[in-house]
Amino acid sequence: MTPANDIRLARFAPLLDALALTSAGALSWYLRFGAAPVEEHYPVALLLGFLMALVLLPLAGAYRRPRWSHPVTGLLAAAPGILLLYSGLLLVASLTKTTADFSRIWMVGWGLLGIVAMACWRLLLDPVLRQGARNIAMLGTGHLACSTVRHLQTNSKHNRVTGMLRLPGENPVPADSLPAALLGELDDLEPTLISGDHGIDEIWLAPDATHAIDDAVLLTRIQQISLPVHYVPDLTLLRILRHRVNDIDGVTLIELNATALDGPEAVLKRIMDYTLSALALLLLAPLLVLLAILVRLESPGPALFVQARHGGGGRIIQVFKFRTMREGACPDRQATRDDPRITRLGAFLRRSSLDELPQLFNVLRGDMSLVGPRPHPLALNEQFGQQLDTYMQRHRVKPGITGWAQINGFRGETDTLEKMQSRLEYDIHYIENWSLWLDIKILARTALMGWTGRNAY
Repeated sequence: MTPANDIRLARFAPLLDALALTSAGALSWYLRFGAAPVEEHYPVALLLGFLMALVLLPLAGAYRRPRWSHPVTGLLAAAPGILLLYSGLLLVASLTKTTADFSRIWMVGWGLLGIVAMACWRLLLDPVLRQGARNIAMLGTGHLACSTVRHLQTNSKHNRVTGMLRLPGENPVPADSLPAALLGELDDLEPTLISGDHGIDEIWLAPDATHAIDDAVLLTRIQQISLPVHYVPDLTLLRILRHRVNDIDGVTLIELNATALDGPEAVLKRIMDYTLSALALLLLAPLLVLLAILVRLESPGPALFVQARHGGGGRIIQVFKFRTMREGACPDRQATRDDPRITRLGAFLRRSSLDELPQLFNVLRGDMSLVGPRPHPLALNEQFGQQLDTYMQRHRVKPGITGWAQINGFRGETDTLEKMQSRLEYDIHYIENWSLWLDIKILARTALMGWTGRNAY
């Protein structure tokens, strides 16, 4: 898909998906009831589904992935939004006590046909959008221009560099050492475009900072070009860090450590955190009370252990846990296998992760999330923050009760730099690739398989 078509269609994709889902609901009605008179609550449900699709699908990130218009990967990207949509409709029907008014067969049919309808318009349009590769003329023959051309030749199926033109001030480079044909100097650009021999669709400008071209000369040349001109800045640093371009009060800024958790989709994560933590506390209240009593009975001291740890943005929060060590033990030192500080009940609580349950209160308070990098003691952060360059980036987001690292086996004691490096890599991956679907996946794996592991002690 060409970038221009991709952006243009992305604006209309929520409307197309909403229409596909509404049409699927109407078709499901016809297949279920035939020519029978339509009861009024069915059109109301379809209208509500149409409006919710326009809001929930974009919020759930259905159009953020590169191949969102593909009939398979596009549906996978839209899966969290679809789940939210139908869950929301069921919730509305339950709250209004109208679930009995709808045919179960119709509801199942609507869901299945809706998925098929969303896949169909993607199947029809995706091949069309992937036609028509763009022919590019690269202004520049320096390191930046050559590396950009090689990147396109390796990674792009839809953009082709037809040739390169040398900018004033650049060192002469033999034509046979360039990754694309040398079309001449900057002065040769206009004749090249007029001839039409290369079918150039757009111009890319990639000057090296060491061979800066005079601004007045460059501006004059660009103003004389009627084709689109794209500037390729030398942002080597941005290839290392995940970045995002923002506009604040007319000032263009580049955020060097961007995460989707700062975007509008994060609202859904907060809603899920508050809803599920409140529900879990309500359901687990008897167990929490029982565990608190058992902790108090086994050894002197409070039932809860409260420790200062880093929260989102690096601020200090107070994290709750059931006390698993004897009163007076040094809590800042990591627990080790067969640690004498840990009580018998505490050992069970730590192995089963039941000691973490009070952190549901942290989630409800807004200090933590259900899913995120696990919060470490301050002493541990100080130690590894000096040894690992990107360590403090894990505090860009709220810490979680469970996380991507934990379900992949990295929990418990981190007594070596290598162990912490591995955990950090999983945490950074989660932050940079967050989606609501990833959170659901982590919660499901935690609920089904737990995250006790060999290091749970």
